[in-house]
Order: sequence, then structure tokens, then C-alpha cells
Amino acid sequence: MGAEIAERLSDDADTDVVVVDVDPLAFDRLGAAFNGETVNGDVTDRDTLERAGIAWADGFMAVTRSDNANLMAVQIAMHLYGVERTVARLFSPEREHVYRKLGIRHVSGTGMLAKLFLNEFRHESFPQHVHFEVGQVEVVDLVVGPKGHGVTVDDFELDGKVRIAAIQRGKAVFIPAPSERLQTGDVLAAAVKGGAYRKVAPLLAEREEG
Repeated sequence: MGAEIAERLSDDADTDVVVVDVDPLAFDRLGAAFNGETVNGDVTDRDTLERAGIAWADGFMAVTRSDNANLMAVQIAMHLYGVERTVARLFSPEREHVYRKLGIRHVSGTGMLAKLFLNEFRHESFPQHVHFEVGQVEVVDLVVGPKGHGVTVDDFELDGKVRIAAIQRGKAVFIPAPSERLQTGDVLAAAVKGGAYRKVAPLLAEREEG
């Protein structure tokens, strides 16, 4: 998956891509279309990251097979080098609350496609969890901000352009009725039709910066 992400990002002539891997043989997975650089080393090692140019990076993805390594790598990128756009791969669902608490953007699941990471990486405040290959509907999670407090589910759904499947409120998760009023901090699992996000964005909480 990391190889596919790197290849897609390197398609853009204006994007410089550097792939870091502790196993030099992993670079063999990069196809002939890859137009970037490779650095052999541990992604959690500062010397390795500096050789890869972390100090000048606009974005950073950690997609190793270790949750701990991914978490540590993005923490280093965010807090020691000020990288503004980071995404980490998450395998263990029980650790999701840790990622959320630390404000780390992530994509969960073992079988996620590279496209999910590219979506998550390129859209600053629109956390996409499922992107269908056809159509214009995406399944996302959204956090209600102060301006959304008291808005009913029916009003939020914009006449069918948004559908809220479930609400997480504190430790409770439930399927809401149309008359349910949203509260600040609610996490909504929603299906969103293309373009509708911009209309509900003012009702959402701003994503925390690292």
C-alpha cells in the first residue's frame, strides 16, 4: 500500500516524494512510474527522517505495519519538525481513542485502499473513512461544533444530501431520530453527498492542530 501511495503522489510533477523503509528490499515494490527518492532507515529515527528531508516536508504519512511506529513517527513529525499535514495507519481499533485524543488524523482497518490515505491527506478538514469507487457519496465522521449545538438531525441532513447513521455522545452510541438535537462534541457517522460538506462545515468543530 505504501508503494501505491508513493507512486500516486509522485505523479504530480510539483510534488517531491521520499519513501522511508527499514527494509531496502521494500523499495523493489515501487514501480517504474515512481518519480521520487528512497531512504533506508527506521521511520521513528530522527537521523533517518532528517536524511529524508523532514525539516522541509509539507506532509507526512506513516503506513508501517506497527501502530506504535506509526503513532511515534507522526508525533515526531508534528511536534519536533512542525509538519502540518500528517496521517497515520491504524490497525487496532481499541487505540482509536488515543489517536483522537492526540489530534492525529488516521485511517483504520487492515484492508484500506491507498485512495483513502490520499483523500485523508489532501482534504484538511474532511476526514473520509470510506470512499466508493463510483458515485459521489462518502462515509465520514464529523464532530459537531458550537454553531451546530441544538440543530436537529432533520435540519442537518439537508433534505437527504447528508444522512446521519449514528451519533457518539460521550460513551453512548445511538441511532438518532430526525427530531434529535445535536450537541457540541457529538461525533456523527454520516453519508455525505458530494458538495454537501461545505454547507454543514460551519456547524462542525475545527480539527485540532498537532
